[in-house]
Amino acid sequence: MKTQHKNFKTKTKSFLVLNHSVTAFKKTVLLSFSTILLLTQSGCEKFLDKEPKFIVKENYYNNETDVNIGLAGVYEILGREEVYGGALLLDLNVADDGFYSRSAFTTGTAVYNFDASTNTVTSLWRYLYEGIERANVFLSRIDQVQMSEENKAVAKGEAKFLRAYYHFLLVSNWGDVPLKTQPTASVNDVNIKRTPQREVYNFIVSEMEEAEGLVRTATQVGAGGRISKSAVRGILARVYLKMAGAPLNDVSKYAEALKWARKIVYPDNGPKEHRLNPDFKQIFINYAADRYDIGESIWEVEFFGNRGGTFEAGRVGNTLGLQCNDEVFGYGYGFINATPKLYNRYGATDSRRDWTIAPYQYVYNNVNNLQVVRDSTFWTSVQLYNRNCGKYRRVYEVVKPKNKNYTPMNYPLLRYADVLLMLAEAENEVNGPTSIATTALKEVRDRAGATDVTALATSKEELRRLIREERFLELAFEGLRKFDLIRWDIFTSEMNQLASDIQNTAPTNFRFAALAGSNVTPRHNLLPIPILELSLNGGMTQNTGW
Repeated sequence: MKTQHKNFKTKTKSFLVLNHSVTAFKKTVLLSFSTILLLTQSGCEKFLDKEPKFIVKENYYNNETDVNIGLAGVYEILGREEVYGGALLLDLNVADDGFYSRSAFTTGTAVYNFDASTNTVTSLWRYLYEGIERANVFLSRIDQVQMSEENKAVAKGEAKFLRAYYHFLLVSNWGDVPLKTQPTASVNDVNIKRTPQREVYNFIVSEMEEAEGLVRTATQVGAGGRISKSAVRGILARVYLKMAGAPLNDVSKYAEALKWARKIVYPDNGPKEHRLNPDFKQIFINYAADRYDIGESIWEVEFFGNRGGTFEAGRVGNTLGLQCNDEVFGYGYGFINATPKLYNRYGATDSRRDWTIAPYQYVYNNVNNLQVVRDSTFWTSVQLYNRNCGKYRRVYEVVKPKNKNYTPMNYPLLRYADVLLMLAEAENEVNGPTSIATTALKEVRDRAGATDVTALATSKEELRRLIREERFLELAFEGLRKFDLIRWDIFTSEMNQLASDIQNTAPTNFRFAALAGSNVTPRHNLLPIPILELSLNGGMTQNTGW
């Protein structure tokens, strides 16, 4: 599969119909922020019930250009700093792979000491519903547009999928949430009740399955930033695995997860489009260096530029990455350090360890008034708590000059390795430790140079343990560990055990790393309904424990 450079040309491909020009894309982005987003939100308004922010003139959707501008606005929510541009990288996804590495930081979502008034929680809720509103407006208008029916169907499929995905983020983080499938009609519709989550999940899978038949293949799209059939199939597998686990515990859904993962790994028709990149670290270098590799990276959040133009940059590599105080190499806060639990689980031959967990720190030496960076191994074998998350390294960025706080680095939402492990998990739950499950597991470990553990898979229970362990090692710092622990119904126990281990073994100056784990209780399986929503919506109720 050809690896593409993510320059302006391929950036056009990520949002627009494939034959649109660079100028058309730049216009799309600019207009999606200046023409469509007409209203601003005041601090006292509640998103669900206020007049929608995503407003267009009654006659706005006149042609295909208008459609592309509207669709770009639906995608744009993914890159918001309140969503994957910041919050879902760090504050809202802390699990047992990393800890917030600031001893003075004792309150906030990253250490599980927060409440329903916390802005991070409120903002995620707000922007996910804004994305849904944008999709609802878009879908209510597109049928009237005179354009290619093929392109219209593709655009509808992408919008339907994104609307479903935003609902998926809501229901997996809050449980019962309002299901919104029509544009907000009136500011007087203020009492919107929560929809039972099973009904929300049923809507999500129905919409995604419809979208799968409408969108293009990954090869046709040519870039991971736009929804393809493979992206839909992989996320459907993820949704069905969640439904099979806590809190619904509908084990019949494992068969559905298996069906959709198989469509990627063993296509029913057409060529196989995806494979593992033979070099694990190259996956993440590509994200930093603005290169697409659709073989491995099936879906990713798009960021571009250095905030000097109209493109949206994020904080991948800046907050979640190596600490560095020099902007030439890429400024980073190093907010998340790896846990010794994660470090120690990698085998001696596993090449993922020293890329996922940075084995060095940046050290600067002035030589003839020039700064020289040393990035060779620095931490000793006993300095396990000092090590930053290493997957997202700003030194590989190609956009210059580098912004201190924002990066063009894309963020993975679905990789082929994840699909292989979902296939293995679903196959094992449905059929036991078959060769299909063990082969998928072995393929992921072989890429990393890790030892073959498939001979240990003598039972469903043992293979289940091995697959869960492999997800921990392969997908660390990709926003999935907390999600996995919650659906396996072991989040509280694993976090509490982590805290105990840290308190018993960490150096005194790193005992603070136990704070998040010790604060976690069963109520943290869900976020609290924002207090602002509760205050304005008479139909809303709070989650248990909040």
